[in-house]
Amino acid sequence: MKYLFFTLTCFLLPLHFFAQAVDSSAGAALLEKVPQEKIFVHYNSSLLFPGEYLYYKLYNLEKDTEEFSGVSKVAYVELISEDGNSIFKHKLLLKNGQAQGDFFIPTTVPSGNYKLLSYSNWMRNHDTYFAGDVAIVNPYRGDSSAILSTSEEIPSISPNPDSGKNSVKSENSPVKIILENDIFGRREKVAVDLEGVPGDYSLSVRKTDSISIPKKFTSENFDLSFPATRQKIDSVFLPEARGNLISGRIVAKTPEAARNLSGKKLAFSLPGEDYMLKIATTNKQGKFYLNLDEAYDTPEALMQILGDETENYEIKLDPLPQISNPDLKFADFKITPAMKDYILDRSVQVQIENAYYSVKPDTLKVITEKEPFYTQEPTVYNLDDYTRFPTIKETMVEIVMFAHLARSKDGSQFVINQTDGATNFYLPALLIVDGAMVQDHDLLINYPAKYVKSIKILRDNFFLGSHIFAGIVDVETIEGNFSETLNQDYIKRVAMKLPEAGKNYFKQSYATSSDNPLSRIPDLRTQLLWVPSVEIDSSEENMDFFTSDVPGTFEIHLEGFTNSGKPVSVKRTFTVQAEE
Repeated sequence: MKYLFFTLTCFLLPLHFFAQAVDSSAGAALLEKVPQEKIFVHYNSSLLFPGEYLYYKLYNLEKDTEEFSGVSKVAYVELISEDGNSIFKHKLLLKNGQAQGDFFIPTTVPSGNYKLLSYSNWMRNHDTYFAGDVAIVNPYRGDSSAILSTSEEIPSISPNPDSGKNSVKSENSPVKIILENDIFGRREKVAVDLEGVPGDYSLSVRKTDSISIPKKFTSENFDLSFPATRQKIDSVFLPEARGNLISGRIVAKTPEAARNLSGKKLAFSLPGEDYMLKIATTNKQGKFYLNLDEAYDTPEALMQILGDETENYEIKLDPLPQISNPDLKFADFKITPAMKDYILDRSVQVQIENAYYSVKPDTLKVITEKEPFYTQEPTVYNLDDYTRFPTIKETMVEIVMFAHLARSKDGSQFVINQTDGATNFYLPALLIVDGAMVQDHDLLINYPAKYVKSIKILRDNFFLGSHIFAGIVDVETIEGNFSETLNQDYIKRVAMKLPEAGKNYFKQSYATSSDNPLSRIPDLRTQLLWVPSVEIDSSEENMDFFTSDVPGTFEIHLEGFTNSGKPVSVKRTFTVQAEE
């Protein structure tokens, strides 16, 4: 891993200003040295109805070793239709080469055959993206012609010409699924023992379908999902090796400005309580790169060019990574009149389950607290602790020490008295208000002081990227919404694609006590359990779940990889008896 980090550092740093792609000659050495990647996605079902969830677990591997990849820190999952429309596109932050997510199928999604794609930006160079089949049956929309068959027979479904390639042989699997029984009653507890080789896995327990559905690739054969032909590329796409990669360029508004695109500095702000500030520098072509190496949950960012040339340029961002002209062969799933009862029963089950969702909610995982923007201890002035003054100017004079306002022909500026007693008039102070960088200090000076909660002063020089500031004035308003007032033409508002938040999925439990509220509501779950992260640290892992009121055959399906990179795909079925 240390060698990989050193390799990425040595090759990425010279590619300054790294857009998400560089020309093929500059990236050739990178392609030679950095390992290729491939992704496997374990998802809960290849047939879904509106009101159900598509659950998935993503494994990002080095192509040659099949060990978890440390190259990319970001991956993408997308569901697309046969006509190329994207139903959803998720961005995921990889941890140890893994990530999880889900998508609720809305009633607006038409019936049809779909592809579940997954890729990293680095994989776009090699066409090793994952492509699995998903069929959606939507009985609430009138047009199901995309999957409607005129035949009365239920068709046999296979996503590949040779369906035998999708068969799974698990007799010699390094992990065993052990149950005490093969037959259970309704709402009965099922104990599962997993014995075998340590590794990282995901587990789904779901009712098997009584009709033929598109087959899913497993960890043992998912290489077959890769496209047969590679797309020719004119540039090399760079890996998002340290986090979310944002790239773009500045466009000159005048011929004179067009001759001077290099060395312009851009500020990127993600406002909020846990704000993020970055500075990027353009190259000779006006391209810039920003690496967001921390998690974020703010849906909008602010970007601006620093200095007195803000009016001379326009900021344009590169689009999110996507697969270009994918060579996809969709499954040919069809519904027939013979499936009428099956579709009706399944639709009713889903509707009843959704009616009681409020008592069976999933919860978001707690986000780890981020490091503060600056590590030095600032001087804090909570204005409610002092006599309040009507203006910021009076507040600075009467309350705030170590900083004052200086007037020039360009307006007022905050000036900080630094720790050595000097005052630096040549370097600007960094003004942050509610997490947004503010270049025009008069915007805060003219702001009513009664709306300001606190002012923090950091007196030391502060380095942000390649830019130096003579200290920091960090202001928090009472409402925390100062960024909404920033409507200057030189500020570009950027809609951010938020990474998917991790979830703790609801797990049904029936206590022995008769006052358990869940015992009094219908339980028509067909997905009994979804555990996206199963770690077998020693030789055994134990878990349990409860059956529902739905009888039939259920399948326990485990996918993943051992610590040495060996794929594991194993299934075990059991029966839930109907009441006599």
